[in-house]
Order: sequence, then C-alpha cells, then structure tokens
Amino acid sequence: MSKLNNELIAVIEDWVKAYEGDDAERVIDLYTADAVVAVQGRATVNGGTAIAELLRASLVKYDRRVTVRFDRAEREANWGYVYGRSWITLTPRDGSVVTNLFGRFIVVLRHCEDGKWRIFMDFDQPSADVDPTKPHFGS
Repeated sequence: MSKLNNELIAVIEDWVKAYEGDDAERVIDLYTADAVVAVQGRATVNGGTAIAELLRASLVKYDRRVTVRFDRAEREANWGYVYGRSWITLTPRDGSVVTNLFGRFIVVLRHCEDGKWRIFMDFDQPSADVDPTKPHFGS
C-alpha cells in the first residue's frame, strides 16, 4: 500500500494553485535556491534564478490548467518525495496552438531551516501508462 504524506502533498497542491493563479513569487518560494527542474521538451534548469526566469516566461505566455494525482508521498528526516501523474494544458495567450502535457512526475523535497518544505528536484516525463484524455483533456 502506498503512503501519502499530507504535508508533502500540500506543497505540490500549493504549487498547482500558485502556478494556475499567476503567482510567480509564491511558486518561486516553493523551490530551494539550488533546485533542479527538468520538464518535458526542455533543457534541465539549475538554480533558483534560472527557475524563476523560466517560470516568469511561462506565466506571461500561457494560461494554465494543471491536474495531479498522487501515487506516493513519503518522507524520511529532512527529505521527502512525491510521485504521481500530471496533466497540464498550456493555452497561449496569443491564440496559438494549445499544448497538452501528460505523464509521470517525481518531486524531491527538502525540509529547510525555516521549517518549510521546498522543492529540490522537479522532474516530469511522458508516460505510456497515463491516459492523455483524463482527467481534464477533452472534458
């Protein structure tokens, strides 16, 4: 049976709300200064400054819809991870073609000195076992 640590899941849920809500500063605060992000179709981004630049560019360009389903969320001491499935719709604000991304993600979190859990590594990839029509594409 999978374990689901609600404290870690809350960080991912906060990320989704902030990302969909154009709240760049809130999303940026959810990452450690030395974080690594690897998203579908893009080069790996290293460090808080580079992640902030990528994020701000995305927030200006797209309206976003994100759905996640959690399969595992576990922690040990100051480290934790969340593993699951995601569906992301990126709708360009200039009216160009909509992009639908879906697949598996794994996020590694670190419990920081200020008492907050923050994202240290954020990886997602396409996955054949994730149905592209669910839960929100085409509905």
